[in-house]
Amino acid sequence: MNSSFFIARRYLFSKKTRNVINIISGVSVFGILISTAAMVIILSGFNGIENLVLNMFNAFESDIEITSKSSKTFDRNFISQDVLEVDGLVNYSEVIEEIAIVKNQDNFIIGTIKGVEPQFLSMCNMDDHLLDGQSILSDEYGPLAIIGAAAIVQLDGFIFEIGRQYEYFTIYAPNKNEKISQNQLKNIDAFTTAQIPIVGVFTFNNKVDQDLMIVPIDYAAEIFNYKNEITQIEMDFEEGINLDEKKLEIEQIIGENFQVKTSFEQNQLIYETSKSEKLITTILLSFIFFLATFNMVASITMLVIEKRNNLKTLQAMGAKENQLHKIFFYEGLLINGIGLVGGLILGYAVCLLQMKFGLLGMHNSAIDYFPIAFKLQDLLLILGITMIIGTIAAFLPSKFLIKNIIK
Repeated sequence: MNSSFFIARRYLFSKKTRNVINIISGVSVFGILISTAAMVIILSGFNGIENLVLNMFNAFESDIEITSKSSKTFDRNFISQDVLEVDGLVNYSEVIEEIAIVKNQDNFIIGTIKGVEPQFLSMCNMDDHLLDGQSILSDEYGPLAIIGAAAIVQLDGFIFEIGRQYEYFTIYAPNKNEKISQNQLKNIDAFTTAQIPIVGVFTFNNKVDQDLMIVPIDYAAEIFNYKNEITQIEMDFEEGINLDEKKLEIEQIIGENFQVKTSFEQNQLIYETSKSEKLITTILLSFIFFLATFNMVASITMLVIEKRNNLKTLQAMGAKENQLHKIFFYEGLLINGIGLVGGLILGYAVCLLQMKFGLLGMHNSAIDYFPIAFKLQDLLLILGITMIIGTIAAFLPSKFLIKNIIK
């Protein structure tokens, strides 16, 4: 066994002549243990919240969206059939998406009318997000609409529990041939007015829930006076397919006049915000761990001072400066290592208990308890932070103190 490591281990685990050093060493281990556990718990909790938020947004967004680069709309006939036959495509829907005024009695909102094909409801798993009513867009009597939960609250609407009885909302769709100013909002000719029964209420996320109404695409084309124009095509692919590769494949087929976006790019701001928040959180946790290592520096310093006579004896017996330095360097590594392992065990144990028993609840939320998610890259990040900072904190004080004592 390495003599320096053997002496360092004896210094750490054997009874010292001064009890205060034992206490400081214990505090050092405890500080590193708690700060490491905090990194595990906070990053895992952050992952859980991040996954929850992204899933809420991705549940409604399609895997790939095709829009025009130069205009809001484009002729559906300009899309090559090869685009709609790419490998791995599960389903797609043509979409007309426009802003309109939605009114119910004396209440109104500026909402988004999204005209879609029937398969869109299965693409976004509407049944899993339906709060009330039915997830259908038409029956034998004509077109039907589904609206966001926050929107129907603003409009003071409701869903009838009796079959075939619906509340009708009025849609004021801007007329493309009329210029609308603030003074012309009461101009009837500036709008196409239509009514549609509301049969269902959904919830995905705040962005969608507060102003979105989903209607059949033919109905949207009629009220917005569209012929062959659409605003986008939304596509869903088999699970596990590399969407970036599919994006490149579609771009080669479709040409330069169209823009192709993956689900990540459609919610790029959310992804980037999430990454920035996690980076800031990691930096703060690293700083807390850095502060925790000051106890270790104090422990090494006091131990060197206590053992200075022993060091002179070892030097007289032929021990070199490097060997004496390694004794206290290994001492610091042992303190850091014990705290690190203990912190990882404690942190992941708390996370597993939360996942198993839901110790921390989330009332009035989409889920009952605080979500937790593990990522291998977080474990590697924690190991990297703790080992680098811990190694520096163990090396510097032992190196300079040994030099001073020898001098």
